[in-house]
Amino acid sequence: MAKGLARTFGQDLMRGEHEVGGDKTNGGVLMPSHTSGDPSFYAKKRAREAELGRDLSTEEFLADHYEPSEAPTASGTSIFDPVLCEIAYRWFCPPGGTVLDPFAGGSVRGVVASRLGLPYVGVELRCEQVAANEAQAGLSSGPAPRWITGDSRDIAKLAKGVDADLIFSCPPYWNLEVYSDDPADLSTLCKDAFFVAYATIIRDTVARLRDDRFAVWVIGDVRDAGGFFVNLPGRTVEAFEAAGAKFYNDAILITAVGSLPIRVGRQFTASRKLGRTHQNVLVFCKGDPKRATEACGQVEFGEIEEEAGEEEEAE
Repeated sequence: MAKGLARTFGQDLMRGEHEVGGDKTNGGVLMPSHTSGDPSFYAKKRAREAELGRDLSTEEFLADHYEPSEAPTASGTSIFDPVLCEIAYRWFCPPGGTVLDPFAGGSVRGVVASRLGLPYVGVELRCEQVAANEAQAGLSSGPAPRWITGDSRDIAKLAKGVDADLIFSCPPYWNLEVYSDDPADLSTLCKDAFFVAYATIIRDTVARLRDDRFAVWVIGDVRDAGGFFVNLPGRTVEAFEAAGAKFYNDAILITAVGSLPIRVGRQFTASRKLGRTHQNVLVFCKGDPKRATEACGQVEFGEIEEEAGEEEEAE
């Protein structure tokens, strides 16, 4: 079977191995946690201590209170899927179109855009993350990705003059992963404040999108302190539609299962909480989807060659 023409960027989809970046600076989102398996470990521990009104040893927290993270992370970084980037760009962005990313943690979206000849503008709150992104810029082979340090709530000012042909991003999943202790960081906010800021960013980002264009948003749900989902995908749809971009497609991105069945075993026994092994890829359209499709041009995909034995059976 021939390799599809659109599979430019290597990834073992079953094992989650990414080939964008090197061993030390791998293009991922920098995580502040001292635990590689769950970047939100200590945030969860502090929250539980606040509820109990006393300190917990790490051993006691692990034994009696800890619920494993459902975040697809490893080794202190969260790496975005380069194959998903390529699909989003080839299917939903006009050739040579400008990509706007309001949550530009990690270099992968910028690097892949560049290698496909697309100008990329990303806004990221943390200067150290922008520096890590720029360290990967040498992997680019087209228009240099542009990363702007700043609060995405100011994207109308930070991205002034940008007329985007595609919005493509993956925002914080509320407090599932706490990226910093900066009070401006959305992952540090309470739920109500998070959704207010989140809707504002989506509104102002959509305002920078040209008419008759698509937006692609990768999101997953997260539980509140009571164990209930906050409906992050649904709230995302509401925010985009309020901003003038209609909900157009919904795809499921299956993430590597790995040790999930083992990690959630005790959790399921105690509370019947299922482990999540997917994210939602939401597509929105601002304007006429037919004209947006025409702007994107012909669909590009790889040809699959049948093996000789299969051809003979077909005949």
